[in-house]
Amino acid sequence: MKPMAVPPGTERPSPHRGGRPRDPSRDEAIRAALLRLLGEVGYGGLTMDALAEEAGVGKATIYRRWRTKQDLIVDSISELGSLLTVPPDTGSLGEDLRQFMHLVVDITRSPIGAMLQSLLSAMHHHPELRVAYRTGPLTVWRTAYAQMWARAEARGEVTPGLASSPMAETTSALIVQRWLLTGEPVDQEYADRVLDTVVMPLLRHARPAQP
Repeated sequence: MKPMAVPPGTERPSPHRGGRPRDPSRDEAIRAALLRLLGEVGYGGLTMDALAEEAGVGKATIYRRWRTKQDLIVDSISELGSLLTVPPDTGSLGEDLRQFMHLVVDITRSPIGAMLQSLLSAMHHHPELRVAYRTGPLTVWRTAYAQMWARAEARGEVTPGLASSPMAETTSALIVQRWLLTGEPVDQEYADRVLDTVVMPLLRHARPAQP
């Protein structure tokens, strides 16, 4: 049986209103299909018809959860923070940085990275997408990053305030530049070279003076 069509102008129900309980497996299938399609066709090329087909659900199933394409994408971006695996404390800033930089590489090469890359231009025109990114995955990342620098300060490895300096931005800037602008390969070997030849030499000059 085909899904019931929603007449034009009819308000689609919000996922937070009453009704039948949501099936988590359907949510996961829809989000996984969204990741794949956004990486392939981008925000402008995504349609609910294609998403329903890719997820193996009826279009009405999607509309029972999200009113619009933008609502679905905003919700999915917000959930990305829970998917990020924050590297553990290794006891050394150098090794902490290596783990973080490897994580950046892994994200750029993952479906999440492809999704975010496809949404960058849309974020300029849709503030809701930008807010979801900043309050979701970016907040998780910044919090973990700040904690890493705070631990390094407590160990006396760096001077206070270094986390907000241009030097700290070098830990991801060159990787992101390759990912977004040049199209050159981004892998863990490249991250290690950036760390060993750029970041760590800069850090050595930023260490607190020895008593």
